[in-house]
Amino acid sequence: MLVNDVLKILNKRIIPSIKWKDDPVGLLVGNKSSEVRSILVSLNPTIDVVEEAVEKKCNLIVTHHPLFKNPLKKLIHGEYYSDIISMMIKNDISFIACHTNYDLLDGGVSHLLAGKFNLKNIKPLIPLNEISGVEVTELFKIVVYVPSEFEDQIKETISSNGGASIGNYDHVFFQTKGESNFRPGKNSSPFIGTKGVIERVNEIKIETVVPSWKLNELIEKVKSVHPYEEPVIDIFKLENLSGNFGLGVIGDLEYELSLKEFAQNTEKYLNTKTLRIASTTSKKIKKVAVCGGNGSSYWKHAYMAGADLYLTSEFGHHLYQEASKYIHIIDATHHATEIVASNGLFDYLSNEILDNRIILSEVDKDPVISVDEI
Repeated sequence: MLVNDVLKILNKRIIPSIKWKDDPVGLLVGNKSSEVRSILVSLNPTIDVVEEAVEKKCNLIVTHHPLFKNPLKKLIHGEYYSDIISMMIKNDISFIACHTNYDLLDGGVSHLLAGKFNLKNIKPLIPLNEISGVEVTELFKIVVYVPSEFEDQIKETISSNGGASIGNYDHVFFQTKGESNFRPGKNSSPFIGTKGVIERVNEIKIETVVPSWKLNELIEKVKSVHPYEEPVIDIFKLENLSGNFGLGVIGDLEYELSLKEFAQNTEKYLNTKTLRIASTTSKKIKKVAVCGGNGSSYWKHAYMAGADLYLTSEFGHHLYQEASKYIHIIDATHHATEIVASNGLFDYLSNEILDNRIILSEVDKDPVISVDEI
């Protein structure tokens, strides 16, 4: 298995085009053609993690966090990021990051975090089209015109190549009957009709949706099975959202809890003693919003969505003052709210690759500790 094979496996589930603009995702260091010996999975690509990869003979590291968000302009020995990259290169280690594309995914980081608390009725806290910095078209409408006897073949080709799915439903099509006319040119090789003669044909107009990252491949597949030399395929960019992508998650607890009870559960579920809690109300907690990583600026979305409590990280002093007047705030560390990402990546790769080459990092630790851990 090559590095590029692992990248394709990740891209199949963690869509590389659904991300923050200019966010570094995918293969960031290394060689797509390198043969993979073992894969080390981690939340962070720290120097300790790279040393662990060398020790365990892993030549591919897969993480949630990238090394840096802005391009490095120099590589100097003794500088933090330079030393990490240099060690990767010297030891022929490739590096793949699944960053904001994993944050925005249904089943991604915040969904995994919500799963720690067994939240029910979950949905994205902020829909994809309301997130500043995310500039993507998620869905396209595709319309294919085909002779009626080829209807089933075209539908099956679309369905088996990622199209015709809406939510929990697949094979979703709308079709209408009509008549087309055309005149084959002198250099044509018509499937139906005669060169130079106007032909009228009973056709089926097939309409459905396809996600943007499947569009080009799907069109090529449709063209390959379509009987016409020049098939007519219309493509429309849609404003519709599937509901499968967004930032953060909101859902319901199975039982109502006090703030203290929820905070104690948070320490237990996230294995952390570094919570910061801000609240000015004794209101019980039933509806909870969570966002892995730095989600402090989105607290108003949690409040407006009806959440009793918002769990995320990286609040500042003035945000604590403002937000705690309206909603319970639990600020865990960035690491504590996103360590679920490494477990999620490990589980996904293990299920897809089905061998013992996938190793979960043992040295990737939260840099923030409590007084009890000193």
